[in-house]
Amino acid sequence: MRFGNRLRQERLRRHLSQEALAEALALSARSIRRWEQGQALPQASVRLQLSRFFGLRLEDLFGDQETQAPPTPLWYVPYPRNPFFTGRDDILASLHTSLSIDQEAVYTQVYALHGLGGVGKTQIALEYAYRSARKYRAIFWVRAETAESIAFDVRHVADVLQLPEQDDKDRQRVIMAVRNWLTLHDQWLLICDNVEDLNVLDHVLPAVRHGATLLTTRLQTLGTRGRSIHVSPMEHEEGMLLLLRRAKVLEAEATSEQIRQLAARLPSQYEAATGLFTVMGGLPLALDQAGAYLEETQCGLSAYLELFSTRRTLLLQRRGEGVQDHPASVSTTFTLAIMATAERHPAVLDLLRVCALLQPDAIPEELFRQEAEYLGETLKAVSCEALDWNQVVAAACSYSLLSRQAEAQTFSIHRLVQAILLDSLTEAEREEWNLRVLHALDVIFPEISAITEYFIWKQCERLLPHALLCLHRVEAAERSLALASLASKVAQYLRERGQYGEAEPLYQRAFHIREQVLGPDHPQVATSLNNLAVLYWREGKYGEAEPLYRRALSILEQVPGSEHLQKAGVLTNLANLYRDQGKYVEAEPLCLRSLHVYEQVLDPDHLQLALPLNNLATLYASQGKYTEAGPLFLRALHIWEQSLGPEHPVVAQALHNLAELYRYQGKSVESGPLFQRALSLREQHLGLHHPETAQTLHDLALLYRDQGKYVEAEPLFQRALHIWEQALGHEHRLAAQALHNLAELYRYQSKYAEAESLYQRALRISEQSQGAEHGLMPQALTGLANLYCHQGKYVEAKPLYRQALHIQEQVLGPTHPETAETLHDLGIFFQKQGELYEAFSLVERALKIRSQSLGEDHPKTKATQALYVQLVQDQEQRKKGVFSQHCGEETLDQDFSAN
Repeated sequence: MRFGNRLRQERLRRHLSQEALAEALALSARSIRRWEQGQALPQASVRLQLSRFFGLRLEDLFGDQETQAPPTPLWYVPYPRNPFFTGRDDILASLHTSLSIDQEAVYTQVYALHGLGGVGKTQIALEYAYRSARKYRAIFWVRAETAESIAFDVRHVADVLQLPEQDDKDRQRVIMAVRNWLTLHDQWLLICDNVEDLNVLDHVLPAVRHGATLLTTRLQTLGTRGRSIHVSPMEHEEGMLLLLRRAKVLEAEATSEQIRQLAARLPSQYEAATGLFTVMGGLPLALDQAGAYLEETQCGLSAYLELFSTRRTLLLQRRGEGVQDHPASVSTTFTLAIMATAERHPAVLDLLRVCALLQPDAIPEELFRQEAEYLGETLKAVSCEALDWNQVVAAACSYSLLSRQAEAQTFSIHRLVQAILLDSLTEAEREEWNLRVLHALDVIFPEISAITEYFIWKQCERLLPHALLCLHRVEAAERSLALASLASKVAQYLRERGQYGEAEPLYQRAFHIREQVLGPDHPQVATSLNNLAVLYWREGKYGEAEPLYRRALSILEQVPGSEHLQKAGVLTNLANLYRDQGKYVEAEPLCLRSLHVYEQVLDPDHLQLALPLNNLATLYASQGKYTEAGPLFLRALHIWEQSLGPEHPVVAQALHNLAELYRYQGKSVESGPLFQRALSLREQHLGLHHPETAQTLHDLALLYRDQGKYVEAEPLFQRALHIWEQALGHEHRLAAQALHNLAELYRYQSKYAEAESLYQRALRISEQSQGAEHGLMPQALTGLANLYCHQGKYVEAKPLYRQALHIQEQVLGPTHPETAETLHDLGIFFQKQGELYEAFSLVERALKIRSQSLGEDHPKTKATQALYVQLVQDQEQRKKGVFSQHCGEETLDQDFSAN
């Protein structure tokens, strides 16, 4: 209460209300009330502010309560302490260690805070000076922008030191006098703020030093003059705290805990503050400038954020009133730095302009070195020789406007520097530079193909954010073929990474541009149609894909020499579409025709021949023609391994398909290692969340389930389901497939409630997305019927079996292995019902199909053989008046469901 009473006395003595005092000190009236009531004490920085305002010593104002030491008697720092200084604890700790007077090295070393203008270097140095007031015998501050500012502050230092030369009109004699004092005394700190020319240090610093020297500078290179501490923009939490405290949304003493409370209490304000932090790029000057505007206008965070999106240029120019330590606005600070940097080399401004049109981080250096011819003659002239290029980059980096990451060979630029550069361009200039960047990105962005795509994914990943931004910036009305080409390449890459939603609008844009510029019958239009159709096929949108394939084929039929590889590729893709729909009769001639074209044009071991071989083998496997499929899979695998090497991710496709074939054939010993190899390659090259990785996880889980390894199978099914739902949507056919097989697993484990729910979901998705006659429907129908049969719900099970069998006979044919699945299960159903003649007829058909397609030694064939024998025995016993049903339930549980 002693401090509270003294504060109230001093306030009333000056005829100030609590609100007036708070306004004068840029504090809140609530804080003043709490202090006077003895409920709290101000922070150290605010205590110093109060003592200076009232003209009292800290001891007089605070008495024996905890106080901050006053500045050293030999003190010249022209700025008051910033009451809103926030964070930067790691840098202050580093300064404390580096500038420790206990270290002899500090007397010879110069330490420098360097970084972008407005990043807070001066404020950190100022805070360090106030925190270290007792640490040094003398602390002096010199503003080092110009010779005039240096002379002005050195004269003030001479005045503090009471040197005889303090009134000398010759500035050099004043500087020499201060240098001599620094030479003869120790334990001093000299801060040279905003050093633009390192040579000025030679005029101020003595050759022999017994004190510490701290610089702030935008220069990145100090050479042998000192050691640098890089100052980056603020991290999210400390930047948010600075903004909200400066805007008076939070108290000046607020902590990170108050930010979390604000997020919970006023989420819209917190979200707006986060948006402001993002657009300001964590730059303290910009955050302080925004906070000052918010305090002055009381417009609110959301309104300011909306205003910034439309009036950015004016807001960045507006610094506000009463600012002493950094009076220049963000716009002025960066504009002056850009002008100074550009004067060093004529190509610097063009380099900065290109960077302004790209994402601010990880700008690939090869874009300039390899494709500079598209970026103008000035950049082209300096990009060929490494020495010339390094000179330009050094100039661009000199004021920290641009940063170079040597190991990654990339640049980074602050987003507000980008904003100032863009705002300086006229509409015509901006359009010209947008097109230059577009052409350069189009040339350098790799073309994706089914074989080479994985090797160039890293390059695509480097360029992707910049290409997407460029495609966004270029007007939608632009009909450039370069725009169509870049959109198609980016879409192709996104599709192969499983990002289907992002790829579709880019494919559409490329297609419409090519159709309008080249005409509806151009081969490039056919390419766009085929690419978009492949995307729809992978998404399970078969109705949208088929007409696109057919139109692409129609266009290519008109091209001279119609039996070319592009057309063969479309034929293969259309065949894959029919195969997935169970339209095997339509698919097979297309596959054979496509393979014939490839074999006519290419050598027997040509790399491109493996793809149609693999696709035909997949079709045969889908039809249950395992004998025909095996040699084709092996031949495709051999070609890919010989041409690409065994570790190439394309090899994973053949490994997976061959493993699945062996699983169908009951060769689990051969199947498992192939699945593991395929999974390893796909996880390594495609990533853990790619749809193709999910396919291998799913099919490996099927193998484990077939082997009775239920514990190993369940997490793989769940991973595959999660990946497909995230990448393709919850209603995709692959999600239905995973749900069905996970339900099968739960049925085998007698988890009937969980199984029924998943069966129902799979059935609903299959019916809604693919139609009642689709090949996936029988899986869900038979699975649910098996569950009901096992539970004794025969009335519910029978129509499901009948419907499944009807679809399979119509879609797959009466001799397909999957048809045999339903025949087998329906036979068990009738066995349980005591209808032995009907059961025997169905099982006999199933046994014949499985013996011919799978072989006598396949586990499924053996299961059906055992059921057949049991039915023969049951019929014989019935003739004798005895009938047993003991076999049926066990056989049903051990059967394998269609996948």
